[in-house]
Amino acid sequence: MSQLTVEEYLESIGALEERENPVSTTSIAQSMGVSLASVSEMLRRLAEKGLVEYTPYGGASLTDEGRQRFIRLTRRHRLWEVFLNRNLGIGWEEVYQHACSLEHATTDLVADKLAEFLDNPEVCPHGSPIPEKNIKRPASPGITMANLEVGQSARVLNIIVERNPDFLRYLTGLNLTPGATFKVLEKAPFDGTMSVEVNGESRAIGREAASMIIVRPQPGRRERPTG
Repeated sequence: MSQLTVEEYLESIGALEERENPVSTTSIAQSMGVSLASVSEMLRRLAEKGLVEYTPYGGASLTDEGRQRFIRLTRRHRLWEVFLNRNLGIGWEEVYQHACSLEHATTDLVADKLAEFLDNPEVCPHGSPIPEKNIKRPASPGITMANLEVGQSARVLNIIVERNPDFLRYLTGLNLTPGATFKVLEKAPFDGTMSVEVNGESRAIGREAASMIIVRPQPGRRERPTG
């Protein structure tokens, strides 16, 4: 079990905890593009190392030690994403993999200097908060898009799973990037597919994709569906 693999699993579990806790093996497998059997075996080994709490068929959660390592990695990773996007012009769809290569070789001193060079940014290009040096996890101020009801308006805060560039391009095409505002027009009763209004246009997004987007509901009267 390589250190790199351990860190990738901790990052995946920590990110997915924003939408579910404990995190299911299915969600981890889909996020990382690996088999369920591989995930189950890896979670068992991480539990033995005291980094996760794992119950077969019940999912996994980070322990205090696992969370500290996740947050330290997250700080380094998101700082590099800002640098790559802001200073090298690499699009938000592509920065994840490049930042992954850099974060594992970054010391705390380099991370501190990088943060200083970037004027201590608060969020990465995907809208996710950058943890402070004192290893405090930023509290999420929002909910998943999938939890909104018809008539609610909201603003996109951040994207939970950043590693899939095709998914990020898909969101770019829908204009559902961090900072975008939208209104829920319809929500299918069975599969949860949503119809939303973005920039005056109606867009459709499935429940699974909507569950990967953290939003902040906007104040105002919620309209009730007619009919």
